[in-house]
Amino acid sequence: MATLADVEAAIPEALQSGGFFFADIQNNQVDATGQAILRFLTAQGEGTIVSRQTLLQQFPDADITFNLLLQRELIEEVDHGYRFQVELIRRWFI
Repeated sequence: MATLADVEAAIPEALQSGGFFFADIQNNQVDATGQAILRFLTAQGEGTIVSRQTLLQQFPDADITFNLLLQRELIEEVDHGYRFQVELIRRWFI
C-alpha cells in the first residue's frame, strides 16, 4: 500500500522523468494566455476552484483559451469555476 508520504516523495521524480510530457503541454499545447491562466490557477493552491467570474476579470478575452484548456483536459469545470484536472500538472506550473 502506498501512503501519502510515498506519493509526495515520488512527485519530484515524476516531474523530472515526465519532463518531455509536461514541456510539451507548456510549449506546444497552450499559448501565452493559456500559460498565464494555468500559472494563475497554480498560484491559488492545490484543489482550489476559481470562479469563472474571477478568471474572466483576470483574462477578459480568453473564452477560446478556456475552451482549449478544457478540451485538452488540463482544467475542469467544477461548481461554476475551474481547477486543474490533474494535480501533477498543476505542480509542473509551480
